[in-house]
Amino acid sequence: MAISSLYYSTNLLHARRLGAISGLVLLWVLAGMAGAAFARPGYDPCADVAQPASLACARTVTPFVDRQGRIWLAWAQHGHVYVQQAADPATGFGPPRVVNPVPEPVAAHGENRPKLVVDGEGRIFVSWTRRGRRRFSGDIRFSRSLDGGRTFSEPLTVNDDRRPIGHRFDVLAVNDRGQLFIAWLDKRDRADAEAAGRGYRGAAVYYSWSNDAGSSFQPDRRLAGHSCECCRVAMALDRDGLPVVMWRHIFDDNVRDHALLKLEAPDRPGTPRRVSFDEWRIDACPHHGPALSVDADAVYHLAWFDNGPRHHGLFYAHSADQGRSLSRPLPFGDERRAAGHPALLAIGREIYLAWREFDGSRSRILGMRSGNGGETWEAARVLAEAPGEADYPFLVARDGQAWLSWQTRETGYRLLEFR
Repeated sequence: MAISSLYYSTNLLHARRLGAISGLVLLWVLAGMAGAAFARPGYDPCADVAQPASLACARTVTPFVDRQGRIWLAWAQHGHVYVQQAADPATGFGPPRVVNPVPEPVAAHGENRPKLVVDGEGRIFVSWTRRGRRRFSGDIRFSRSLDGGRTFSEPLTVNDDRRPIGHRFDVLAVNDRGQLFIAWLDKRDRADAEAAGRGYRGAAVYYSWSNDAGSSFQPDRRLAGHSCECCRVAMALDRDGLPVVMWRHIFDDNVRDHALLKLEAPDRPGTPRRVSFDEWRIDACPHHGPALSVDADAVYHLAWFDNGPRHHGLFYAHSADQGRSLSRPLPFGDERRAAGHPALLAIGREIYLAWREFDGSRSRILGMRSGNGGETWEAARVLAEAPGEADYPFLVARDGQAWLSWQTRETGYRLLEFR
């Protein structure tokens, strides 16, 4: 599995460091930050609100590829959500476009970050979590662009429960019919139970959808109660255009394994099914959610992390019957290097896995590929590495190829093609 690399250096200093490395295309997109500014001792341009917004300053970056093969990125800085687009990876990204002109406390760390999707008509949809004043509280925010990202609508709050409690960790998808789905972790059931003097474990998974391209949203509905409070939710579309949702669930006496649910209709959630059985009992949230992809044959491909007594580490499995039964879980990754936060992508019968490892000084992204729907896998390989800590990996499909999207602190944003 050869790797073709395109590195987007989003920091002038990073570009200088990388300039001697052969085989790299270096694109400077940190426009407006003069080189002299970097020379000032102790000066951090990313902390300076007077400096232009820059992808280099983003801690988390979420990618999406539209039908024309254009690559879109969503990220946040100084209370603003930004979107950037590249028509061709070789030519670099255009200027960042601000989604919310009025700054607000945007959650953009780890598994809680801005998301974006683009539909077949080129309409751009962006969601994010606005942190509340109370700890672990927030609201799900949404904006759209109908003119290719030149302008965005005034942000609206999706969740119809407006109490100062947790509505966080959103995930977003749009189908070929233009129906838009947003799911998130929600604490309204817990708040109701506590107000009545009852206990309640965890949070719940709620969702809403729009039939008019995000002009309005339907009333919130609950997918399932008793989810983990702060692990990302995974969502993928089945071939009927309806979402499949996977999350870390609380089973029995605080067992935090995973559940999966396929919507039967936009307004009719299906039945949650347990899809991991590692028996991890922990009275805390691991901040470590699953990954999900659906292939052309409607086979579900799942990846997750657990640390239970039966199994611990990263695992992959697939299901041909909507989660009723699964293949034997396949362990992958190096536990000694804190392997975690997997990404999954299905392109036909080819399945791609990527994950992050960290040895205390360097971050690495490893990946492996299956050419037969996840039945067998090639050996894992290092796809990229960088000094220090770095973001989690994402996988996107472009022109029938898999691409790795990765943001690093030291070397900037990277886009790597699998071949």
